[in-house]
Amino acid sequence: MSYPCRSACILVSVFLTGMAILIIEIVATRILAPYFGNSIFTFSSVIGIILTALSLGYYLGGRLADRKPYTSFFFGLISVGGVAVLILQLLNETLLPFLAYRLSMIHGPLLTSVLLFLVPALLLGTLSPYAIKLLHVNEPGLGIGRVSGLVFFWSTLGSIAGSLSAGFFLIPRWGVSYIVIGVGYCLLLLGGIGLLLNTSRKKTVAITLLAIIACLSLIINLLSPTRDETIIYQAEGLYEQITVRDSNYNNRPVRLLFQDKNLNSGMYLDDGRMAFDYTKYFDLFRLFVPELNRALAIGGGAYSVPKAILRDHPAAHVDVAEIEPSLLYLSRVYFGLPNDPRLNNYVMDGRRFLFETNETYDLIFMDVYRSFAAVPMQFTTHEFFDLVLNRLNTDGVFIANYFGSLSAKTRSVIFSVYKTMQSVFPQVFLFATINPESDSLQNFIFVGLGKEIRITEDQIAETGFAYPLLKNVAEHELQLDPGLVADVPVFTDDYAPVEYLAANVIRQYEKLMKEK
Repeated sequence: MSYPCRSACILVSVFLTGMAILIIEIVATRILAPYFGNSIFTFSSVIGIILTALSLGYYLGGRLADRKPYTSFFFGLISVGGVAVLILQLLNETLLPFLAYRLSMIHGPLLTSVLLFLVPALLLGTLSPYAIKLLHVNEPGLGIGRVSGLVFFWSTLGSIAGSLSAGFFLIPRWGVSYIVIGVGYCLLLLGGIGLLLNTSRKKTVAITLLAIIACLSLIINLLSPTRDETIIYQAEGLYEQITVRDSNYNNRPVRLLFQDKNLNSGMYLDDGRMAFDYTKYFDLFRLFVPELNRALAIGGGAYSVPKAILRDHPAAHVDVAEIEPSLLYLSRVYFGLPNDPRLNNYVMDGRRFLFETNETYDLIFMDVYRSFAAVPMQFTTHEFFDLVLNRLNTDGVFIANYFGSLSAKTRSVIFSVYKTMQSVFPQVFLFATINPESDSLQNFIFVGLGKEIRITEDQIAETGFAYPLLKNVAEHELQLDPGLVADVPVFTDDYAPVEYLAANVIRQYEKLMKEK
């Protein structure tokens, strides 16, 4: 092969391997999310470990290139990188499910990132300095500066292509496992072709590569987990893996919606009504709203609340802001959501929807989660609550669900959200769905009103709630001592360390899951 042709092949390889690195990096967060959530701990761990691996790879690649400046060795490294990616998939299917639930959701992502992603990223990181060496040897007239610029240009361009293709094309169309396996095979193919073109031992190389591919394919196929018969639907969404599962709850058949491993919604199969008590607290609006004409649900899930409003309020219209596009279809197919013209669905972030809409609402109900115990920070800040207040009618009410505990180690987020809401809403109520005296994990319902109002037990008794449990809602109200919230921060768009403050909640949630 001539030097110009060889140089072109090296640059194409640098582009494709740069693409592979970014695809693996983005998919890595989806691999860990079912076990550790889409948290800052997951993202920080993945990015940190892959950057560490690349930096080590650059150093080792430079030393190897000086010792063995051979094109065949370069393509051999690509092949070994492909094998490492396929082994990553083996670990994903075998070691990760066994190990992940035994690790902390805070430090677990860091350890599993080392085990899964360090070696593949390190091997792929060796290629850029190796390519610089080979190009400089092939075409010394270009100069080391120009050669370095060419390699970094094509490598970074490949990374850009990998980033965009993973987010806009690959993940929406294929599962994570298929993407990882596909990247591994493509790297093996790329390395194999390069080896065949740059070695005299073509037969040996071809037989070796075919044997490796056959063995890894057989192992991956044999170790692939068998399908859980309780799962009636499972696929990758844009933001997480979505699972619909049939089970039992309170000795009744129930259908559950999971986003990654986070239980989102439940519906009793015998009557089609919502299964979880905390969801029923949306009906508190009856205490404050004379007549429900227009409601907004931020976070659709299985569309339990919109479905209940459509059923119980024939004149009401419901807008839903749900960022995961497939949930509307799944709710109609598996959770009995009617195709009602009074329901308007918007596939977008709930806060962005509030900013763009000109509508005002009698009820805004919010139930959004990014990981096991953390509400996305943009739904906890002073600026967000101010936006909500401006989208409420005069008698409108904002009702939101947050998960946490009143334990001294875990109550920071609940107290900060309460204090932040008080800085915006003239009246704020807080209800513990299990027990206001308990330190256990539970859902907390926040109610924000645009004017000061007091509710009495007589008013509660006279309100025609659709759910009997709300008749005892006065027993669940928390009257927080101002001294308890004096030292907690008010969340703003500039400062809202929600996941950091929720770290102990995540630990307690993790402990609860292990006990179950």
